[in-house]
Amino acid sequence: MNFKISPFFLFIFSAILSAQISGIVINSSTLKTVEGVNVTAEEVGTSTDKNGKFQLDVKTGDMLRISHVGYKLTTMPAEDNMIIEMTLKVLQSAEIIVRAGLSDESLQRTASSLTVLTKQDIERTSSDHFQVLTDQIPNLNWAGGTSRPRYFQIRGIGERSHYFGEGPPNFSVGFVLDDMDLSGLGMVGLLYDIDQVEVFKGPQSTIYGPNAMAGLISLRSVKPTDEFNATSSVSLGSDHHHRIGSSLNVPLTKNINFRITGLKNYTDGFRKNISQGVTNSNRRDERLLRAKVGFQTAQNLSVLGTVLMAELKNGYDAWAPDNNVDLRTYSNDDGEDSQLTYGYSLRTSYEASDNLNFTSITSFSETDMVHAYDGDWADSAYWRHHHGFNPVNEGWAYEFFDKNERNRANLSQEIRLSIGSIILGGYFKHLKERDEATGYLFGGIATDAWSAYDFKAMAGYAQYEHALSPPLKLKANVRFEQNTMDYEGTSEGLNDNWEKVVLPPVEFKVEHSMLGYRGSIHYLKDEFTSFYGSVSQGYKSGGVNQQPYLSDASRPFDPEFIQNYEIGLKRATNIYRTQISAFFSKRKDQQVSISSQQDKENPNSFLFYTANAGSGWIQGLEWEYSRTVTHGTQLFTTLGYLDTWVDEFGYQLDTATAGSGGNREAAMSPKVTGSIGMSYHSGFGIFTVVQLTHKGEYYFSDSHDQTSEPYSLMNLTVGKIFQNATIKFWARNMLDVRYTVRGFYFGLIPPDYQDQLWKSYGDPRQIGITLDYNY
Repeated sequence: MNFKISPFFLFIFSAILSAQISGIVINSSTLKTVEGVNVTAEEVGTSTDKNGKFQLDVKTGDMLRISHVGYKLTTMPAEDNMIIEMTLKVLQSAEIIVRAGLSDESLQRTASSLTVLTKQDIERTSSDHFQVLTDQIPNLNWAGGTSRPRYFQIRGIGERSHYFGEGPPNFSVGFVLDDMDLSGLGMVGLLYDIDQVEVFKGPQSTIYGPNAMAGLISLRSVKPTDEFNATSSVSLGSDHHHRIGSSLNVPLTKNINFRITGLKNYTDGFRKNISQGVTNSNRRDERLLRAKVGFQTAQNLSVLGTVLMAELKNGYDAWAPDNNVDLRTYSNDDGEDSQLTYGYSLRTSYEASDNLNFTSITSFSETDMVHAYDGDWADSAYWRHHHGFNPVNEGWAYEFFDKNERNRANLSQEIRLSIGSIILGGYFKHLKERDEATGYLFGGIATDAWSAYDFKAMAGYAQYEHALSPPLKLKANVRFEQNTMDYEGTSEGLNDNWEKVVLPPVEFKVEHSMLGYRGSIHYLKDEFTSFYGSVSQGYKSGGVNQQPYLSDASRPFDPEFIQNYEIGLKRATNIYRTQISAFFSKRKDQQVSISSQQDKENPNSFLFYTANAGSGWIQGLEWEYSRTVTHGTQLFTTLGYLDTWVDEFGYQLDTATAGSGGNREAAMSPKVTGSIGMSYHSGFGIFTVVQLTHKGEYYFSDSHDQTSEPYSLMNLTVGKIFQNATIKFWARNMLDVRYTVRGFYFGLIPPDYQDQLWKSYGDPRQIGITLDYNY
């Protein structure tokens, strides 16, 4: 009997001495799970699975030894459901791969000023749109006037708007999403399931042509992988914010993988419309659906296809005739700022050998946009009560409304051949844009107008890289581009008897040839430190002014060129990472966009005109720095300094008066931009990220001297990581600062219609909670 009972007691005794504990191991920087980590305690041990999880038979309190190649050794007492954070021996930022160039290369060895934000950077700051990231990037600015940023300025160069009559769809800052050129369509920059954001500062025309004279913004979504994975995200917040997103990654066969992503995002728009008694007249109602298919064979053939649908059914009600900081509006006509984009891209790459690679990139996108607004910003009751406006005495009602419907279709094909250290490529682009507008157009002489642009570009480019010595490399790029632009426009106006009159039609064609180049030298001092210098020329296409009564001599404007000189330093160690660059650029045949009010009693009677204003220059620096202070604590900061100048130029203020501009700093060019922040991750899965951003004052426009005021914003994220879930509490603009993102200077208030500055404010404080779950 004793013989039979002894094994039972032995089992009970061993169970008391040891118990099965479980846990998960994550990367302290990325907060992602780590596979293959060795977890040992004396003579027992195990390793984490593909989800970073492990189980081990040890007593609570036993010391565990956690090790993995590339990570620092960690020891800690055992407990059930434990979360273990491991720190890389070398900062992962030094291993970031830049993918927007002609070939992939390490960030540390890229000879240009470049900000890279990874998926982990996006997630830790709870950023849901590229708009949230802009203040973290030195010398990047954006212009309000739309419900989401569409138009960007890098180093003081870039468009501020694209109203009807303001010229062709040419942009100084490129915006590319998954190989689709969406320049001027930045509203689509929703960040859910985005893997990496790359912002190039300085001319990138040798790679991306005329839409990248000032720089390039590139977004890439997560690629499909050969493992099943699913994620979900739910957010709730103030101002009726709710967001739900989900992604599903499925390996279809051995070589084919599929990923689909869906997102719905809503916020009421932070405004209260007094006239209509609603709070959603400035709403953001956004949806996105993206599908990706990846195909990879053992014969070095890879194919990546992306299909995108983004629908932004946003309102637009951001201006008020009392410039109030309480974000009250009075418009009686519903504004709209919608964008519906369908697109696809197909990237095919074939490696015939180690020195021979062929790449084909095909993309197409079609976008329907509507931008409409109440031009007088208030109803008749407001004007009568606050300013005594009487339609009977004036002889007309103070009611104005503008609407512009635009369709843009863009097809491009690029073929690239890499032969050793030489890359050769060809590029074709065909863009068509159709516009239809109603309102007070071309300075008030037209009420209805239609226009069509047909833009074709062909380019050839080459890149050569040569090692002068093992640590010293020379790289040269050149691109020659030829484009043609056909414009047709018709419009109608009203004569003195309020009868419709057809205005002179416009048919015009321009052709341009442009050359871009870049030469850079890169010196790798050691595995941590590199220096670079570069000389480059970027370009932007010319265009056609649309005003019906312009002479043929005044209608076209020429391409703009910029020569850029830059030096930089990059260093990454296991303690800190830093990069700093200094630049000087000379602008030639600088394009300047002028807007002027033609009728003082008509707030919509703006005339837009683009001309080549001679020359200008920019100079400054960009600095980024991050440092690991203690285990789990990291400090990071960015700084941009910018000094600009535009030479004096003349333009026609109205039909009888000439004006002049320039002889000062460029518009939308804050001297100082920067941020400072800290992230902290505890050993219990708790993390905090706090960031303070700053932007200095800048001129709103080239046609007046009104400026913004400097402002600083604070963002905060606090969260907790569980085994499969992360919960985050976040606050944007935590101190509820009122700051201006757009300013116009014109006459609005009757009866004198004195010119004054009108302001549109950025988002106020918004707080919320987000739950992310990985299946």
